[in-house]
Amino acid sequence: MRKVICLLMTAILVFSMAACGGKDAGSDATGGDTGKTQIKVATGGQDTLPSYAATLDVIADLEAANNNLDFEYFGSRQLGDDAEILQQVMAGTIQIGGGAGTIFSSYTNLLDPFYIPFLLNDYNKERKALTSAEAQAIFDKIEADLGVKILAAYDSGMRHIANNTKPVESIGDLKGLKMRVVPTDVLIKSFSALGASPTTMAYGEIYTGLQNKVIDGEEINITSIYSEKHYEVLKYFTEIGLYPFATTVYANAAWFNSLDEATQKEIEDAFIKGYDYNFDKYLTEAEAAGNDAMEKAGIQITKIDDVTPFKEVVVPIIEEYRAKDPLIADFIDMANGL
Repeated sequence: MRKVICLLMTAILVFSMAACGGKDAGSDATGGDTGKTQIKVATGGQDTLPSYAATLDVIADLEAANNNLDFEYFGSRQLGDDAEILQQVMAGTIQIGGGAGTIFSSYTNLLDPFYIPFLLNDYNKERKALTSAEAQAIFDKIEADLGVKILAAYDSGMRHIANNTKPVESIGDLKGLKMRVVPTDVLIKSFSALGASPTTMAYGEIYTGLQNKVIDGEEINITSIYSEKHYEVLKYFTEIGLYPFATTVYANAAWFNSLDEATQKEIEDAFIKGYDYNFDKYLTEAEAAGNDAMEKAGIQITKIDDVTPFKEVVVPIIEEYRAKDPLIADFIDMANGL
């Protein structure tokens, strides 16, 4: 039902754009007045998140290298949340979007293995996985199925556990905690298996959800605790390294493929270079700022060194997803071999 609703919303957006005389995704994107290729970019989180900071650097590089490209950037949910941005990119009203890869789960499960807990437990493994042939095969299938070309899958920070009830030092401490999780089946199933009570909530509503005790806690990255100021409404943080949070930057495929080959390659190469900005600069800076903010706020920090008991609980979920699609199985096998 969720998939049907999302597809209907996309169809409505396409119809509305046509009724208003707007350009479709495959039409000429050259501005009539400037002669430049107009590119509207929208993202679903704060610009201080490593993924979006890297995206801004990529845009700056492209504009500096090619004065025929004219980017218009809308960050920090100005044009909607992740789901709304994806719908607009699919409809062609936005050329490039940025948001959590989990939002694709409304249409396909192919990106779900990126978020399986403990499959990728450090940034070196993650970077190799996100730029692997197995990941690209998934991206290519998504383009063929949905008309969305994934230009990059950056990372916004390894996910951990935070709450306002008690320190989480073992699986038993999660029992019954009402934890906000990213709205995708793989994480709902994982946190249910770990004994928590998972609930979904829009990203922009988590702060008030914690503040008003609608939820006990969240699975979250240090970078988001900083960028969304969750350190103001949290008491306990457990560093456990659940999974890295891949954040996709994607384009309307019909629009992208309408560009000349040289421009396509220029854009693709620039976003590949963006992995350096993301992993070598912004992740380190943002996590340092987040840790400092938590310490100043007096949050009690716990670190779990041996995640084996947690990992064993989610093994059946890994096998479940391996059986869903050969492309998913290939990605899991590659990740396990890193």
